[in-house]
Amino acid sequence: MNKKTENHNYVLIMAGGAGTRLFPRSTEKLPKQFQKIIGEKTLIEQTYDRVKKTVNDDHIYISSNHKYLDLLKKHFPNIPSKNYITEPTKKNTGPAMALATSLIYMRDPKAIIITVSSDHLVIKDDEYAEKILIGAKVIENDRDYILCVGINPTSPHTGYGYIEKGDEFIKKDNVVIYKAKRFVEKPNLELAKKYLASENFFWNAAYFIWEAKHFLDELKKQNKKMSDGIKKITKARNTKEYKKVLDTEFNKFESIAVDYLIMERTKNLLLLPVDIGWSDIGSWDVVVDMVNSSLRDKNGNYTEGNVVNIDTRNTTILSHNDKIIATVGLDNFIIITTEEALVIVPKGRSEDVKKVVEELINKKKLNL
Repeated sequence: MNKKTENHNYVLIMAGGAGTRLFPRSTEKLPKQFQKIIGEKTLIEQTYDRVKKTVNDDHIYISSNHKYLDLLKKHFPNIPSKNYITEPTKKNTGPAMALATSLIYMRDPKAIIITVSSDHLVIKDDEYAEKILIGAKVIENDRDYILCVGINPTSPHTGYGYIEKGDEFIKKDNVVIYKAKRFVEKPNLELAKKYLASENFFWNAAYFIWEAKHFLDELKKQNKKMSDGIKKITKARNTKEYKKVLDTEFNKFESIAVDYLIMERTKNLLLLPVDIGWSDIGSWDVVVDMVNSSLRDKNGNYTEGNVVNIDTRNTTILSHNDKIIATVGLDNFIIITTEEALVIVPKGRSEDVKKVVEELINKKKLNL
């Protein structure tokens, strides 16, 4: 038997997000996890390849929205149909993770669940797999804890939440696991600089490892109403009433991130610091920064498609087809095309693309 299936580890890929920060490539209909942002594969395909290093297909679950189910099955025909857990509406990570945990627990009462986002970039796949499996071993031995994966910060980023490390908890395979002292909200720049200098704070990527039973016990303690609803859905899982019960009960849940639902309230929280080349790809500026310098021309330009640049420097152009894009005298710009849209933005201003989306929606010129 393959060693990856001899244990009780399960990976839960969260694939229900529909952000528009990478408009026009990322939309409600086809969000960024289904897009080729960097590389030849979509972000969710890269995620699947990464987690396959830790578990087999039968132990991979995907949490998403009903409307993405056919698309997911097309991407991953090797994942069993029962491993797709979809919900009728977006309620953030709290209800989604709670439902998936309960359904996996129904299958395996000893399950250890490893959560991961489908729309993040991780460059060091092998390092990720090694550290995640170490974290799973720690939870297997100390099941009354939840482990958070903390990303070693490389800059004083103000767009991420942070986790502060406490005392050393255990050393496993030469990797130190700490007690997590506290979660902190997205800081201002001055505070972020202090966090970085202290070397005690790590970016919160919302990657967690927990025993299913312990998580469900915590859910009951922290939010009994949601716990009761999750139990009703789970009880109906293998019946004809499942979808009806799921849609009815899930719509009752408050929209809440798992951080607020469980992590900031539980006492037994651990921190596993990692350096895995991580990015949440939250803007086109981040995408541009992730492009390897060796792929740029002598003027610092990176292009995809049929592009002609004259006296243009430090500019990234991502075209979706062979239509000619010509630039003259640009410096530090980002240009992205799709069949429906063309976005041109100075580097450093790509966060404001979301304002474009808001304006288009307000003017009813965009149906996401």
